[in-house]
Parts: sequence; C-alpha cells; structure tokens
Amino acid sequence: MIKSFQDLEVYKEALNLATEINELIKKHPNDEKYLLVDQMKRASRAIAPIIAEGYAKRGSIKTLQKYMNDAVGESNEMLSHLELSIRFKYLTSEKGKELVERYGILGKKMTNLKNNWQNFK
Repeated sequence: MIKSFQDLEVYKEALNLATEINELIKKHPNDEKYLLVDQMKRASRAIAPIIAEGYAKRGSIKTLQKYMNDAVGESNEMLSHLELSIRFKYLTSEKGKELVERYGILGKKMTNLKNNWQNFK
C-alpha cells in the first residue's frame, strides 16, 4: 500500500539511479565538468524530487500529470546524456546500455503512474 511518495517504486528507482550516476560521472573527464557532467547531475537528481512534489499535489489530476510529465522529461534527458557518454566512451557500452534500459523502464513506469493514478491513492 502506498502511504507516501517514499513507497513509490519510481521514487526509489529514481534515487538509486541518481546515486549511481553520481558515482559514474566522477570518472568523466574534467573538461566535461561544466557540460555533460553538470547536465547529468541535474537531470538525474531532479526526478525523485519532482515525483515527491507531484505526489504532494496529487489532489489535482492535472497538476499530478504535469509533474509526472516533467519527471519523464528528465528521464528522457538522461537517456540522451547516457547515449553521449557511451559514444564519447566515458561509459562502457555494457554499463551505458544497462542504464539506458533502466531509465527507459523508469520513464514507462512514471507514464503508467500518471495514467493510472487512481490505483495508487
């Protein structure tokens, strides 16, 4: 049963991914610090708080959907950053593909949550 945003699977996975990304970007070259690294840090860390805020405002379905759309947008942004990290060889293909898959699944689950919110109240 969902008693708070902290019980949501998407919230937990967003935190797990943000933590993992935080460790991985430490291995990116210094010349990417203000480009790709900052963008990845910002996007990966934004998802869980957006979910939490959307949950708090779930009384309005339109507001909830806006927040979930924003969270999906951040997840999609991470897909692009991960693809670049793979192409630039900052991440191994194997690790990069794993993260791409996890962010893809997260986006789908957030979309499902947005479309079926009444099941989670």
